[in-house]
Amino acid sequence: MEIKNYPQVGEVLYKETLANGLIVYYLPKPDFNKTYGLFTTNFGSLDTTFVPRGQTDMRTFPEGIAHFLEHKLFEKEDGDAMTFFSNLGASSNAFTSFTRTSYLFSTRENIDPNVALLLDFVQDPYFTQASVEKEQGIITQEIQMYQDDADFRLFFGLLQNLYPDSALASDIAGTPQSIREISAEDLYDNYRTFYHPANMTLFLTGPFDVTSLSTLVHQNQADKKFDMISEIKRAPFVSGKQIRSNEITFDVAIPKLALGFRGYNKLSSDDAVRFEYKLAIQVMLTMILGNTSSQYETLYNQGLIDDSFGFDFEVTPHYQFASMTSDTLYPTKLAKILRETLKSYKIESDFNLAHLEIIKKEMLGDYYKALNSLEFIANQFSSNLFEGVTFFDFPTILSDLTLEKIEHHADHFIAEMISTDFSMLPKI
Repeated sequence: MEIKNYPQVGEVLYKETLANGLIVYYLPKPDFNKTYGLFTTNFGSLDTTFVPRGQTDMRTFPEGIAHFLEHKLFEKEDGDAMTFFSNLGASSNAFTSFTRTSYLFSTRENIDPNVALLLDFVQDPYFTQASVEKEQGIITQEIQMYQDDADFRLFFGLLQNLYPDSALASDIAGTPQSIREISAEDLYDNYRTFYHPANMTLFLTGPFDVTSLSTLVHQNQADKKFDMISEIKRAPFVSGKQIRSNEITFDVAIPKLALGFRGYNKLSSDDAVRFEYKLAIQVMLTMILGNTSSQYETLYNQGLIDDSFGFDFEVTPHYQFASMTSDTLYPTKLAKILRETLKSYKIESDFNLAHLEIIKKEMLGDYYKALNSLEFIANQFSSNLFEGVTFFDFPTILSDLTLEKIEHHADHFIAEMISTDFSMLPKI
């Protein structure tokens, strides 16, 4: 078992890889009274075209199948997994993103039985065509509910501009049409391909004994049979040419603007560099547009933005983009100013060493405060897992960021980025 100390955050992380390929992380937290478990597969809504395990040809499956499978795994022949967790004093849930699907529990009691249940229910699929058809109606209602949410529509409208004709531009849950095309056999094909232990990680944190819990996990996995470990052959991520601008009318009182910047620069294959790259862009955006910046104050005082204003930067091996959103009465004017601000970030008055140190202190403060939540730790750890770099390296990488490093990464992104805007206007 590997043991890594993180003195800056006062954590000790244990890692082991089982014979079946499953990677397990243990983060003991003796001062906490809750245990949190997260079982994650590297399989999300982007993974619709691949070679199913045991087959030879690429196949394309209906959009939304990863999310559909997540729903169906809770249903067992003898009941529902959520009920089983509840009977053990635990709460449970699951979520699907573009690249991952995670199953989780939190509990203050019965740690061992709950860990075993998490492994067992995810690794024991039960799909029937009748239950699939029943679920189609439930998920269709969920899809329609989100279609009535203005901020949801704004976000996916922006993605459809940034990455048209790609899985990224589609609702993670799919469409009513695609959901109707899913069969029980499709679910089994996807499950066998992506739910092999070698494509999964288990993260456990709480007041437990690592040796004892490791013994339980080892025994649980040794009692099960799995196929041989084999490489998953996914189709490469492809997208159409970016759409420069689009707008829709919607049931909103004030117009909404979403501005996106798609990066075309080649990303480093070094995970530590990629982690630093993501953080550097996020810090740069915070320096020039965060609520401590003069630009934010100016835009706010001029009535161009309100408290809804926000920004983000997403980067994966498949895609990268910066986004800015706000309710605004002047979407065209605001989009122009934000574009100019980003492109000329180096001459912004707030892009200086003193402001960088303020931003670092704020981000570190938020980080350490969030470490009081086991749920936050588990979710952030699993979604920011690079080879050799983890969520706990955040303070070190942030502390080492200099203006020169930020400029290097920001110039790399901005040099080849293309912007797009998506507006949502009130119905007349």
